Amino acid sequence: MLELLSESILCRGKRVVLTQRIYSHEGRRFIRDVVVFGESVAMLPVIDDRVILIKQFRAPASGWILEVPAGRVDPGESPEEAARRELVEEIGYHPGKLVKLSSIYTSPGYSDEVLHIYLAEKLEYVGSSPEPGELIEVVQIPIDEALSTVLNSPVADAKTLLSLLLLHEYSKKLQKNL
Repeated sequence: MLELLSESILCRGKRVVLTQRIYSHEGRRFIRDVVVFGESVAMLPVIDDRVILIKQFRAPASGWILEVPAGRVDPGESPEEAARRELVEEIGYHPGKLVKLSSIYTSPGYSDEVLHIYLAEKLEYVGSSPEPGELIEVVQIPIDEALSTVLNSPVADAKTLLSLLLLHEYSKKLQKNL
C-alpha cells in the first residue's frame, strides 16, 4: 500500500510551490520533490482556415516560443471560464464556442499540473489585455501550415504540438460524421 507520510514546502515562488513528499510503499520510504501548480488551460483559436498562435517570451527558454494561448486556472474558476478569460487577455478574442479536446498531465515526473486543451471557435474580437510582463505577439497561420511551422521550430512547444494534432483528429471525426 502506498502512503504519503509527510509533505513540506521547500520553496514558494510567484506561480509555483516546490514541496518535498515522503512516501512509504511495501516497507520502503522514498522522497519525491513535486512542483505544485494546479490546473491550466490551452486554447487553439480557429478563424475560418487559420489558427491564432502567439509568439511569447519565455524566461526558462531564454527566448520567444510559438505557442497556443494558455494560462492558469484561478482559484474558484472553472477551466472553461479560465479559457475564455485567457483568450481575451492574450489575443483579444472572446470564444462563442469552446470544445474540450483533452486533459493531460504536462510533466507528471515532477509537477501536478493538469492542462485542459480547448478548441475555440466563433471568435469575436473584443481587444486584448495582457498581464504586466507578458510579452506577446499574435500570429495567424493557415491551419494546413500550422503543424509544419511548429515542427520546424528549433524546439517545439508540447502543448501547441498536441493541440494541433488534436485538432487534426477532431476534424477527421467531424468529416466522418458528415
